[in-house]
Amino acid sequence: MSTYLKNGWHPPPLVPGERLGLVFPVHAWRPPRVVLDFINQLPPPSEESYVFAVCTMGGFAGNTFSFLRQFIRLDSCYSVLMPENYILLAGRESDAQIKHKITAAKALIPKIAASILAGKKAFLVKRGLLPSFFTGCIGALFNWRVNDRKFHTTAKCNGCGTCAGLCPLSNISLDNGQPKWQGNCIHCMACLQRCPQQAIEYGKITLSRKRYVFPDSC
Repeated sequence: MSTYLKNGWHPPPLVPGERLGLVFPVHAWRPPRVVLDFINQLPPPSEESYVFAVCTMGGFAGNTFSFLRQFIRLDSCYSVLMPENYILLAGRESDAQIKHKITAAKALIPKIAASILAGKKAFLVKRGLLPSFFTGCIGALFNWRVNDRKFHTTAKCNGCGTCAGLCPLSNISLDNGQPKWQGNCIHCMACLQRCPQQAIEYGKITLSRKRYVFPDSC
């Protein structure tokens, strides 16, 4: 999906009866805007097609899949708890918390895969408390407020361009070796979290917060 989004490609037509899977991170208890944009470009799957979705989340999914069903038919839905990585909300979790979540996710994924391969109609999702409130109110507020105006670089930036290469929407360009954000940001935070020099900040919120990158040791 990210390759299509980054290059502005349209998804290929679906073969009748072909399986269709959507795997994405939850953004403020909703599917990211770009996932919905991608789905809107898909031809409707046939009734014979098995359609599943898997989301990753830092806490709980809310009504993510109820929201998603407004855009596409779903036969099965699954959620996988992963380390919290929205650095504007909270700093990096402890190494112990990260290891615990990743270990549990690795144990869960084969079970999800088996369910999908069997074509089961399942809803194995941790929705949490007040899912309608979080998906409806907080999700709407997040999408209204999200922007890239507070991203900036520090003197540690060496102009390597990693941030521009990572951005799933090609929203970052280099101007005389310095990153410039173009206004089409979804707050995935890949640029900030994965900067090799830790030279990208968002206002003053992230100045003292540790970054999270999926650990190689896991």
